[in-house]
Amino acid sequence: MRVFITGGSGYLGSALLRLRPSLPWVLGASYHSTVPALSGVEWVRLDIRDAQSVEETLVRFEPEVVIHTAYSKADPEALLAITVRGSVHVAQACRKVGARLIHLSTDQVFDGTHPPYAESAVPHPITPYGRAKLEAERFIQAILPEATMVRTSLIWGLNPLDPTSRMVLEIADGVRSGGLFVDEYRSFVFVEDLARALWGLASLNQPGVLHLGGAEVLSRLEFGHLIAPLHGRDPARLVAQRRAEFPEPRPANCALDSTRAQSLLKTRLRGVQEVVQGLRR
Repeated sequence: MRVFITGGSGYLGSALLRLRPSLPWVLGASYHSTVPALSGVEWVRLDIRDAQSVEETLVRFEPEVVIHTAYSKADPEALLAITVRGSVHVAQACRKVGARLIHLSTDQVFDGTHPPYAESAVPHPITPYGRAKLEAERFIQAILPEATMVRTSLIWGLNPLDPTSRMVLEIADGVRSGGLFVDEYRSFVFVEDLARALWGLASLNQPGVLHLGGAEVLSRLEFGHLIAPLHGRDPARLVAQRRAEFPEPRPANCALDSTRAQSLLKTRLRGVQEVVQGLRR
């Protein structure tokens, strides 16, 4: 099988390539600036804002499956140009070459008022990122109805650290101000579990929306209390924060119901405590 990964140098993309199946698959991946050192991958410098470059890349590589992880939420312009339009370009190119598309979306397409959210739940985003991701989903579904739309939650990992874990340690070390939300809940998912689940999906023809969240729902502060000791930090140094203190609206509880995914896939999407306990054995 020929599989192409957009955002191959990003956090999830890198994990996907590190944990690639031991199968005679041909892998391609895009990067934006510096060529990653990982071998056995056909690396392509690609800006998904450029529709022609996206099409030329996929026509040349001839993928059977594309896993689209690339996105940006740096600012409103990036949300529109990369997260929305870039995803449209990828979907259009997939349609042209006949590739199956696995598109990564987010639990933030929900407003956090009626968890847990199954795939049938009606989206209602209240953040700019959630709105951009939902817009991308809808464009993709119109272009490529057979695409797989994977909604996931906050991704965490160990080596390298994910942005949320890094924030936890910076707050514990006193080098970052602010705190961790005590009243915002998510289905934190371990990056290795998510990567293996996505590789499982690459072998399946599973169109439509699928939720891939971790088995345990935690607040950001609860997550921090589990992660800080794992890295030798005192969790008592973590500062609690409430959503009301934040200048923009945030969803209270975006817990995902991943029952359907767990019935289809061999990979278990573990909770944070289960992963941490396994590491300590």
